[in-house]
Amino acid sequence: MYKSNKKNLGGNKLMRKLSILLTVSMMILSISTTVYAQVQVHGFVLARTTFADTTYTSRIERYGLQFKETIDDEFDWLTEFYIHPHQPSDKGLLYMESAYLNWHLKNKLPWDFNVRIGKGRSYCYGITPSYGNRRTTEYSLYSLAFTQMRITGFQTYSNFGDNIQLAVAIINPYKVNVPAPRTLPDFPVGSNLPVSVSDRDNDNSTFRRFALSGRLGYKNSMLNIGANLYASDPKENVDGAKSRLGFDAEIALENGLIAQAQYTMARTQIECDGTFEDLDHMGFEVMGGYEREKLALYARFGMMTYDDQLQDLNSLMLSAVYKIRPLIHFRIEGLINSETTREASADKAAWDESDNNVLIFETMFLW
Repeated sequence: MYKSNKKNLGGNKLMRKLSILLTVSMMILSISTTVYAQVQVHGFVLARTTFADTTYTSRIERYGLQFKETIDDEFDWLTEFYIHPHQPSDKGLLYMESAYLNWHLKNKLPWDFNVRIGKGRSYCYGITPSYGNRRTTEYSLYSLAFTQMRITGFQTYSNFGDNIQLAVAIINPYKVNVPAPRTLPDFPVGSNLPVSVSDRDNDNSTFRRFALSGRLGYKNSMLNIGANLYASDPKENVDGAKSRLGFDAEIALENGLIAQAQYTMARTQIECDGTFEDLDHMGFEVMGGYEREKLALYARFGMMTYDDQLQDLNSLMLSAVYKIRPLIHFRIEGLINSETTREASADKAAWDESDNNVLIFETMFLW
């Protein structure tokens, strides 16, 4: 009898331990599930087939992975990474696209005021070329020069009433890609159009200088127009943007027709033949399109001029998108690129035009 009771006691202890372990495990699983449910995870993949003069390739152009969470009415955050599997690690295999905290203060101030702290796309100059706004899969010539890069610092967004918007940023100054410019397409296969002066991210400004950027705009259900300003002091003997003045406008009609236009006058300090000098340059673009639930058609023309010091550039982009499913999009896009030409002289090098037109077929799927 004694042995039997001892066995029962031991069995009860074991059952209690198992019950406690199971309860703790369920609590941990429940907490983990709750936390996971709060953090939203999204992603996308771009698969491309590209034809450029005599070059052909199919490849995975880009993966995107995004995490975001709304903590409460006052705070939310987002981080996003791009993976370019065709790039070596020192050329951008893994790219931190965004990492920022949003602080919403409209309940604490007399107007709708928001602060973004960290790195992300700039909403304080021009039409931000995010996927929804730029309409083409490739960045435009204008975007590569002026609005494509991500900025690091503080962006503020104020809404006054229903229509007036003011965005002001204190950020690391723009770095300029001279003499190794960005290209159109952005990650080229074969032929491409080098953008002579183009901005780059500046995640770590070491010159104890900052830049100011701002956009004052008016927006209603159909029209969004804005005036833009950028100013910085890039320091002597350092490549960098000094000042910019720009205008932008977008109109979207209920019948699906849309149009965009952007213009910038800029002054940039660049190195030329071992000395640094100010370059006055200008860029503009116009885009028209038609959007419906499953089909979209776009045409964009852009031009860059460099005060006869560098070769002028222009590009025509034609793009058609078929959204066969809400999260599966097929696109065909053509880039017709061109440059100004000139004959060589005693003090000037010749400018030649390249055969750098590109045709892209792309499949994007999202989750």
